[in-house]
Amino acid sequence: MASRARAGGASTLEACLAEVRSGAARAVYLLDGDPFLTGRGARLLAEALVPGADRSLRLAELDAAASPAEVAAELSTPSLLRGGKVVLLCEPAFLTAREDQAEAFRRARELWGEGRQREAARRLLAIAARAGWTAGELSGPEAPGPGEWREELGIDEGSFDAGFVAEAARFAAERRMAASGDDAAALDALLSRGLPPGQVLLVAAGKVDGRLPLVKKLAAAGTRATLRVEREGRWDDERPVLRPVADALLAGTGKRLSPGAEALLGERVGDDARTLASELAKLAAFVGKRTSIEAADVEAIVARSSEDPFFALTSAVESRDLGRALAVLDRTLSGGGSIHAVVGLLASALRRLVEERERARRVAGDRRIGSAREWEERIYPSIPEEERGDRKPFGYWMKYQASLRFGRAELLDGLASLAEADVAAKSGGDARAAVEMLLLRLLGGGDLRGAA
Repeated sequence: MASRARAGGASTLEACLAEVRSGAARAVYLLDGDPFLTGRGARLLAEALVPGADRSLRLAELDAAASPAEVAAELSTPSLLRGGKVVLLCEPAFLTAREDQAEAFRRARELWGEGRQREAARRLLAIAARAGWTAGELSGPEAPGPGEWREELGIDEGSFDAGFVAEAARFAAERRMAASGDDAAALDALLSRGLPPGQVLLVAAGKVDGRLPLVKKLAAAGTRATLRVEREGRWDDERPVLRPVADALLAGTGKRLSPGAEALLGERVGDDARTLASELAKLAAFVGKRTSIEAADVEAIVARSSEDPFFALTSAVESRDLGRALAVLDRTLSGGGSIHAVVGLLASALRRLVEERERARRVAGDRRIGSAREWEERIYPSIPEEERGDRKPFGYWMKYQASLRFGRAELLDGLASLAEADVAAKSGGDARAAVEMLLLRLLGGGDLRGAA
């Protein structure tokens, strides 16, 4: 499984599991990255640390709303059985970066929709507590509005759901639920002096704010590994690397992805590990006794979502449809999509338009090619065979037509603006605003120079 070594030296989930199985478990395992992969990894570690018969008495699970003080108290409480205790902490709100609060909010809203009201309400209260808001304030007549959620917690209007907040806050207020204080002193002190013998803390954190002192303390007390689907390629043409994660998810099935299947699956599910796991399970069953999962199998059963941001957003951009592009952007980010992925998708789309425009210009100059037949006769032969593969000329022709809806300078300035948005996304800036400004100016026909 894709991971990076941090602090204590165990570089992968497999290395962490090997430590545990050899009897040399560390006091803390901090797994961050993709929430699905970290949750799965932490449960594998818990199973290795605690035998099945003792698990109900030696394993304590804390949810996302648990405070540092609650974690410290649980770790300081001995197990009812000899052999110590394992505390499993899932996606703790107190380790989440401000720029990732929108994802935490989306997850709480998702749980509410699944009927898991108590867990959803606890998560919401934990998020709101970072702005000093209580359940009573959230459900009262002067409840914070969308602007305040954006200013205090970085949750923009597209992600905010006032109806969910009101319902969940009333649910919490009626049951006198309250977020615990986020004072980290107790947990900080416990980590400094060392956990009691036999106690182990497993943190399945998803994304964390690496600048937080408590993150550094947790890593120093044990080890930190980042589990996620890695990406490769240039910033404007990145592709998910599924092989390491897919191999881990298929372990024990006797199945393996062919290179073609890996590439096609990457196009269809991206770096969403949860969806990848679901699709791999279906593919393993679909191929029956065959050991290799081929591209044809992926083509047969892995559907491309009608909301796929790659196709929906690039289609809107190529059509120069500003309203649709902004709507898809909002829907994508509100649904938990990554602004990093959006920037990459847009950069790839604009780069392709530049390439097709330049390909035709090298052959025909600045003269507009008026028909698909002329394009196929004059331009298609200039495309190297290794690039063509099994792609049909009509697809290239359509991209060329789309490129003509823009000036060459517009496309190049658009790529420059996306490079700035990429920097903003990676440095905690307002990347969404930069992308929205790009779309407004590019698709609205304005000058992109000076765009945010």
